[in-house]
Amino acid sequence: MFVQLWQRTLHQVAVPPGRRAVLTIGSEVSLWQPLLLDWVRWMRQSLPDIALRVHVDVPQDLINQVASGMVDVAIMYAPQHRPGLKIDLLMEEKLVLVTTDPKGRLTDGTDYVYMDWGPDFTLHHGMNFPDVAPDLFMDLGPLALSYVLSAGGSGYFRMSAVESHIAGGRLHLVSEMPQFSYPVYAVQSANADETVVGPALAGLHSISNGKAE
Repeated sequence: MFVQLWQRTLHQVAVPPGRRAVLTIGSEVSLWQPLLLDWVRWMRQSLPDIALRVHVDVPQDLINQVASGMVDVAIMYAPQHRPGLKIDLLMEEKLVLVTTDPKGRLTDGTDYVYMDWGPDFTLHHGMNFPDVAPDLFMDLGPLALSYVLSAGGSGYFRMSAVESHIAGGRLHLVSEMPQFSYPVYAVQSANADETVVGPALAGLHSISNGKAE
């Protein structure tokens, strides 16, 4: 922890020439594509005077890093509410069931990939599919999606992550299946510099609403 804090202090002091500040942004592993990537692109184009440090981590470590001030803003699903944190809703994602079957059908379930989207998803998935007993579990969205695309199969994924594959005919929505809410939040330290964080968050909200230029 001491080494991490020392590194954080070093980076805070070492603002690169021609930049007015350094902003550390991050996201959960499953949320970096496309939201974090689009945000980094927007920041580089719209706020070129702010240097960036980009960090991807697991939820528990990420929320700790925001709380300690090591990360200024993080994109998270279902973050813990803690004193000293500001949490803003970015978007209401949908988890949808897709398949590589061209007719949009599920087979006998042996090709179903269960992606762990957190406790809320686990609860509602169990309520809607009490008899489903998948034998392939994953906890990393990009890995699960890459597997389905390469090996064939089905699973629940974020609509924003699969819509291009649906449009391209590589994936197909399974009709008459429930969709689950997957809200995404921006989490920041209450002590963050608003002159830096404010414009960055405004851009992130525009991106999540599809209004960024």
